[in-house]
Formats: sequence, structure tokens, C-alpha cells
Amino acid sequence: MHRAIVTLSYDEKRYTVAEDADTVLKGNLACDCKASWLIRAYCDPEFPALRCGHAIAIVSLEESQMAVRGAGA
Repeated sequence: MHRAIVTLSYDEKRYTVAEDADTVLKGNLACDCKASWLIRAYCDPEFPALRCGHAIAIVSLEESQMAVRGAGA
């Protein structure tokens, strides 16, 4: 498994998720409802569950071949 690091921005705050690329990238960046789930799950459990839309911006996205801890190699 390879790793993805994505930084999202909402309301002048930035949130960075570094996780298995399949977990982060598989449909979770297409809409605010999924992106807000990522922020709640990995960064801020108090973040609101947003409806579908595009208020959360993708600031950066990196993929690496480095294995995610615990994934085994």
C-alpha cells in the first residue's frame, strides 16, 4: 500500500491527513460530505458534517510509495 498526504482548507483553517492512499483518495475528495468525514475522522472530531458541495478546498495532495505503518511490506 502506498501513502497519501492531503491538506484540506475550510474557513481559513488547514487540515492534513496522512493515510493509506486508498482510504484517502477513493471518492473522499470529490464532495464536502466525504471530505468533512475525513477531517472528522483524522483531524478534528468536532468538525461539522457538511452537505454535498465544494466549500472544502484541496490545498495539496502528495502520494508516496512509502508503506503506511502497520500495512506490512
